[in-house]
Amino acid sequence: MSSPTRSQLLESLTKGVRQFIAGAILFNLKVAEDLRRNATDLQCLNLLEIRGSATPGELARWARLTTGGITVVLDRLEKAGYVRRESNPRDRRSSIIRPVAAGTRKIRARYRSKGEALAGVLAKYNDRELRLILDFFERVNSSGEASDA
Repeated sequence: MSSPTRSQLLESLTKGVRQFIAGAILFNLKVAEDLRRNATDLQCLNLLEIRGSATPGELARWARLTTGGITVVLDRLEKAGYVRRESNPRDRRSSIIRPVAAGTRKIRARYRSKGEALAGVLAKYNDRELRLILDFFERVNSSGEASDA
């Protein structure tokens, strides 16, 4: 049996990434529905939790939303107890948005089984392979941010 060509490998990898993304989106839609949140709100909270905190403008940029759109998202998340707005010490016209631990714990519980499954898959790779996978995601994620600038 011959080894796949580079173009076959690239095609298989592209299909694999597309399948992963589709599965993640569908799972996230189900979680959002179960929590009676909309998917955009849930993913904005996810981005905020990954980064720790952000100004509304930063979060809007990451989520590819307008500043008006992010204000609506933040109003809903704040009302539901998922985020809090704090004064921005660097700019009195702005605020810092932080996730609220009690709210995010409720969401994390929904993702626990997926996180455990991912940890199980990653445990099968050695450190060199893990660095390669991490490099892939860092490149993909940074290329998306750069193209939107």
